[in-house]
Amino acid sequence: MSPKILGMFSDVINPFSKKSIQGEVPFNMTMPQRDIPKYEEIVKLLKKHFPDRAIPAILGNIDVETDGTFDFTKQQNEGGPGYGLFQFDAQKEAYFEWLEGSARRDSADSQIQFAADAIYNDEYNAEGILTTALDIGGPARKAIRSSFKDGSTADMTKMFSDKYENPRVPNTEKRIKAAEKWEKTLGKKKLLPTDQKGMLSSDS
Repeated sequence: MSPKILGMFSDVINPFSKKSIQGEVPFNMTMPQRDIPKYEEIVKLLKKHFPDRAIPAILGNIDVETDGTFDFTKQQNEGGPGYGLFQFDAQKEAYFEWLEGSARRDSADSQIQFAADAIYNDEYNAEGILTTALDIGGPARKAIRSSFKDGSTADMTKMFSDKYENPRVPNTEKRIKAAEKWEKTLGKKKLLPTDQKGMLSSDS
């Protein structure tokens, strides 16, 4: 493959779009040489945007959505439309428009930042338009944030699934079990702050 073609592929922002910075690429082209972060890397990225106490709940949801791969390029099984860590479906168009409009690349960090923006961004522009790329609704944003502040791991897991993920098949119990597993694992590995009993700190 020529250096010119390799350069074109390296500048692709959206693997589902024909657009690139330097030209056109085939639809749904798989980007070469992508590193797929493991859960440790996902935890580091989540810590940039979410409170520590909410991370097991979000990680549990990602675990279920990606079949335990934590692969940000994960395609939904059986040819479904879902994509990425959160299996973007109805959100996918808004996500890739956000990438292209802000010159970001598709990555685990971008997907996590997009989700965090949808939950925490309450800013309106001069025209009175909400500046977040994805408007999940004020009540949903407040409910998730309230749960992240005061809810149990099970509550946070269900709230994130119901109000943000909004999956067609909830699999709520599976998500909660995954979150509780990660709560123990992250505490033991000291990837999140713990109290004297080795439990995740409730005020982190």
